[in-house]
Amino acid sequence: MPVVTEAKGDIDEVAKKVFERAIEVVGGLRKLIEHRHLTWLPSLAEAAYVVVLREMGGKTSKSIAAELGITEATVRNISAADPEAVRRYLEGELEEISEHVAGGLAKLAFKQLREEGAI
Repeated sequence: MPVVTEAKGDIDEVAKKVFERAIEVVGGLRKLIEHRHLTWLPSLAEAAYVVVLREMGGKTSKSIAAELGITEATVRNISAADPEAVRRYLEGELEEISEHVAGGLAKLAFKQLREEGAI
């Protein structure tokens, strides 16, 4: 059985930073409106928490799902998302992807914030 560690830092604050950065990665709220992807926002909030709980909290899919009230399959889909494929999709290099877009965005945002030392 995997060991679940305590999260380092304020998970809520880091998830908020990841969410906000992911919106910036897309091109901002206006870009979401232009592309009619406002439905991504709830998924993006969910994905931000999944990424932060996994990366900073070391939590399992099962414990993340229980904490957020979502399915383990959703946690796995977010966790398995390929951020590079999502980036290419957003830049128009790919017409379609099978990735969890919000998961990929959250991963891109988390990576950028970590590289900047913001988290």
